[in-house]
Amino acid sequence: MSTEGVDKGHRQWLQAMETNDPAALGRLVTAEVVLMPPHSEAVAGRQGVVDWFAGVVAQARTKAVGVPRREVMLAGDLAIERGSFMWRVAPAAGGSDVEDQGNFVSVWQRQPDDSWKVVRLIWNSTLPLPALT
Repeated sequence: MSTEGVDKGHRQWLQAMETNDPAALGRLVTAEVVLMPPHSEAVAGRQGVVDWFAGVVAQARTKAVGVPRREVMLAGDLAIERGSFMWRVAPAAGGSDVEDQGNFVSVWQRQPDDSWKVVRLIWNSTLPLPALT
């Protein structure tokens, strides 16, 4: 079994982030999706994902996003994707770019048209928290 469909969805996901396009991101998730962003409550449903990313884009625009390490395991109509990421954004209010890096796990689900969409996604930062003084 090939990971080609998941790989295509993965590339489309990165493109949606790079172009700061909430609607495009929404087209890559199932109606039952749950995103678990760091430092935030879970985001449920396609419209929830669109609204969440629109909120992100209103605060900061993606300048670069990359996935230097990635693996995909297939299990029937599900695929588990694990990897590391780098995400650099420019704050909408101005100032220096902010870069995060971390790890993620995505669960993709094959759709009746043979496309793959994200049904679950969690990610975390590997950068240390700022020192509390």
